[in-house]
Amino acid sequence: MVHNESLETAKNVISNFVSMFNNFENSSIKVFVFVNLFKEIERELNRFIAGRVDLTLTSIQVRNLFELYLITKHIYDSDEGLDEWLGQMHQDTIEIQNGFIGLLRNHHKDISELEEVKNFTDQSLNESPYVCQKKYFNMGVLAGQYGYKNEHLAMHKLCSKLIHPTSIKVNGYSALSADNNYLSILEIFGVFVCGKIEELSYEIADSIKSGN
Repeated sequence: MVHNESLETAKNVISNFVSMFNNFENSSIKVFVFVNLFKEIERELNRFIAGRVDLTLTSIQVRNLFELYLITKHIYDSDEGLDEWLGQMHQDTIEIQNGFIGLLRNHHKDISELEEVKNFTDQSLNESPYVCQKKYFNMGVLAGQYGYKNEHLAMHKLCSKLIHPTSIKVNGYSALSADNNYLSILEIFGVFVCGKIEELSYEIADSIKSGN
């Protein structure tokens, strides 16, 4: 399959980054966050390398790699990025708990245990220095900030049609899947994103080793 060599190179670079900083002696919360991001990139990249045969799954993988690149770049480039990312984790926790509580309540299940956990979470968030706001890590904003507005718009349109059960996907999936041009375009953009991630990993590694 084309592009395998470039993807394997990117995979090796990312794996080396994780290995180098996973137990870094001068570790900080920011290093910890970068390691977690590159671990997730590595998992997504492994799925991308092993796949690239299913239009829906490839769309998800490429979109996730693109978003992971934007998130990692923002945390690296912005002084506020780290606090925003940790605040986003708090927001995610709240929304997940509310989602499960809502599902269980609608099906008349006992939610007392989940509500206790939620109360504890709410209290810890009130005491946290990290502010959770939904505006953080809006992918469209970040894409525009770093010069990828058009790419984000294109991926958003593609994914909204190829991931969700849209009419074109449901009624025309065989035709879409049979045309290799669609997969090829996604693959080309995915390889491009992996190259940008590879470049960013070198920048971040140099910054960590120099103590910045």
